[in-house]
Amino acid sequence: MSLPDFQTAQREAEGHFATTPHFSALVPLVERMYGCVRDIAQPRGSPTLARLLMLCHREFLVAASLIQRGLPHDSGANARRSIEIAKLALALKREPDAANEWLKAGVRQARWDARQRGAKAPRLPNVHFPLVDSDPLFVSLKEYFGIASDMHVHFTPEFFGNQHFQERPTADGGRTIELDYFASEGTVLLGIIGLCGIHARILAIFNACFDGVVSTDPGWRLLEATFQQLVSTCINRS
Repeated sequence: MSLPDFQTAQREAEGHFATTPHFSALVPLVERMYGCVRDIAQPRGSPTLARLLMLCHREFLVAASLIQRGLPHDSGANARRSIEIAKLALALKREPDAANEWLKAGVRQARWDARQRGAKAPRLPNVHFPLVDSDPLFVSLKEYFGIASDMHVHFTPEFFGNQHFQERPTADGGRTIELDYFASEGTVLLGIIGLCGIHARILAIFNACFDGVVSTDPGWRLLEATFQQLVSTCINRS
């Protein structure tokens, strides 16, 4: 498949899926939920939390656009990163030293210094937020975090095995290998439902970060109830 063909196929997929309630109703609803949190909570919270909220919103839009173009597996990195952003937001709320743990300034500088010398960069230790890892608001996202790493983000046996290859015989008795570059319709629709579910839970985390002020708003409660109903409708149509 050439690049122009690939681009044309993306545009066709985008137009096709735009007519489904998954993209015509569910995605815009999540966008409004982000806007509601922004309008209610941002003026009362820290600039850092506001920036993290906007980064999660951007990751949602990028991932949704990839899925709509028939590339749900490529959205995994965006979904995973948005979970990391939400984890940091909750850590900043729960653990006073979270920023220093996340920055690991000394270790990161040592890695860049080693690269400048042409040496191997020292390993970056994992970031640990014990209070967040056990927080019920985050626990529901931890499972997807690992799944995204194995299935979508890294080149793993799971990623390789999830690709759809086809073998076709040739006239001379040989064979050609072909790859389905785009996901099936069912995979796309389930992918956008999953993404919206992830970001609904992320928004619940930001509500907690903003001291629950969002969940007391009648407009937010209406959006949340509509979201639950619409997700059920979309699942039944997938």
